[in-house]
Amino acid sequence: MARDRGMLRLVVTRMSRESAGIVSIELADATGRPLPAWEPGAHIDVQLITRMQRQYSLCGDPADLRSYRIAVLREDFSRGVSMYVHDFLHVGSVVHVRPPRNLFPVLPASEYLLLAAGIGITPLLPMARSLSRARAPWAMNYAVRDEANLPFASELESLGPAVTINAPGRAGRLDLAALLAAPHPGLGVYACGPARFIDGVVDAMGHWPSGSLHLERFEPKPVVALPNAPFTVHCARSNLDVEVPAERTMLQAITDVDLPVTGSCLRGVCGSCAVRVLDGEVEHRDSLTTDPDSRVMYPCVSRARAARLTIDV
Repeated sequence: MARDRGMLRLVVTRMSRESAGIVSIELADATGRPLPAWEPGAHIDVQLITRMQRQYSLCGDPADLRSYRIAVLREDFSRGVSMYVHDFLHVGSVVHVRPPRNLFPVLPASEYLLLAAGIGITPLLPMARSLSRARAPWAMNYAVRDEANLPFASELESLGPAVTINAPGRAGRLDLAALLAAPHPGLGVYACGPARFIDGVVDAMGHWPSGSLHLERFEPKPVVALPNAPFTVHCARSNLDVEVPAERTMLQAITDVDLPVTGSCLRGVCGSCAVRVLDGEVEHRDSLTTDPDSRVMYPCVSRARAARLTIDV
């Protein structure tokens, strides 16, 4: 089972109401052992008693390895996990966690702009702390509907004037087009939030230098795809041919034969199942790929365009 494959058995040690719809959860090893290290932008895959597994950004302090902190937004029309967390999870509950992975790292830049909306603050909060400690030039704009929906208010306040809260009664609505109107060479822009917010950032930065924008999506973007067709994937390192039927994903077919590829979101947004393509054409259906000729694919959603594909697995 997934929980037996390198997952950590952790206990909920604290739950805090951060805003009207967001609760934060601290997780620790029951025996007090230190947890694996992580850096800002990292996430963990959390498996609950429901056997459902979801990805959550770490929003605590990377210097504190006694516990991990995540935050969960209640979504009444979600796939059930957020409601379980808000209604049934409690201090003392046991959860199973895959060690941290970082698909949203902070890369070297001359200065930084952090853009968040709603629950998208979670990966950016540790980034802000880290940049502040390093005395790097940075600023943050955080868009929320109102004060009731502002999580981590005291922590954001402690970061000082570099943080702008875009909400009624604060700095007002965040105008992405105005904020990002002029390209700024050397500026690294990091964005996280709902799909509409991320799409707004992408549109506003269409004329910026390549590589300026780094983002993390929580929701898949709409994709127009070809009808599913069966194909064969050749796994070069394993010297194995795997048949992928039309009704199954490539990731399902690969994991059926115990090859070492794992996935988390299963919707093409987290990047955890990435594989390198050695030969063949890919139909990229994920929300991460910006180059249609990319030789990295995400098999939880993407497929081969022809009858055969070769990957480095």
